[in-house]
Amino acid sequence: MDIVVLDVVIPVSVTIFLTLIHFVGEKISSRLHKWHFQLESLGAGLMVGILFLELFPQISIGAIVLDFYIYIPLLTGFVIIALIEKIVYKKMLKEDTITNNRLSQIDKEVNNETTSDSSVEHESDIMELVCIIPEQNAIFEAIALVTHSLMIGILVALVFSEYPLEVSFIIMIPFVIRAFTVAFSAEQIMEDLNKKPEKIFRILGVITPSLGALAGVFLVFNQITFFIIFAFALGLVLFTVIRDMIPLGKKGKPMFFLIGVIFTVGIFLLNELVLLH
Repeated sequence: MDIVVLDVVIPVSVTIFLTLIHFVGEKISSRLHKWHFQLESLGAGLMVGILFLELFPQISIGAIVLDFYIYIPLLTGFVIIALIEKIVYKKMLKEDTITNNRLSQIDKEVNNETTSDSSVEHESDIMELVCIIPEQNAIFEAIALVTHSLMIGILVALVFSEYPLEVSFIIMIPFVIRAFTVAFSAEQIMEDLNKKPEKIFRILGVITPSLGALAGVFLVFNQITFFIIFAFALGLVLFTVIRDMIPLGKKGKPMFFLIGVIFTVGIFLLNELVLLH
């Protein structure tokens, strides 16, 4: 009975600790503003390392249980979040474009100076601007963070169920650093949200890692259900990592991204050495 209790208490306690680290990162975010891009890139590198070295290998294990069918929920998770994003964006874009078209028409009637060519160009500019409205991007990025947190909780439970205790805590080192670094981009996302969505996503951000850990603990006892849910959630995370979590263009700091990846690889190799002995 004690072992069962520890199997629940330890993963949940670890996710609570990760949440606290994330909270600290958000609170000191403004003080480390000049380091935001570096820390975001470091966190992205850590997440990519975790994705390839810890998450994807579980799919190969799941293939033993579900055969190639394991890839169906993986693909489904990726496709669903991609479709939801496109559908919602399209709806928002349509509504905002109609509003802007009306304003543009009023402007034409008043000034009578706009040519048809410039009108087309103007409409193109409007659509481009609509696509990058911070509130719209922030909603999807917030969903990505919540899904990511849920997956982290599930993965924490999986790690502590499969590895010796000391090895599990070593594996958690990149998770702790990632929880701190992701807080900086998370705080920026929250600032772009309206008050009500911000409150909802902040609450979800606090509870989802522990919920993921609890789900992971109980799902481990039913391999088929576990791997279906795990693959589906991994599909969601895969899309959101590609879409939102790796800083693009000038925002990224390649050296810090590379450091994050190398650090995760180092922890992975250290674990292998520990397990060999």
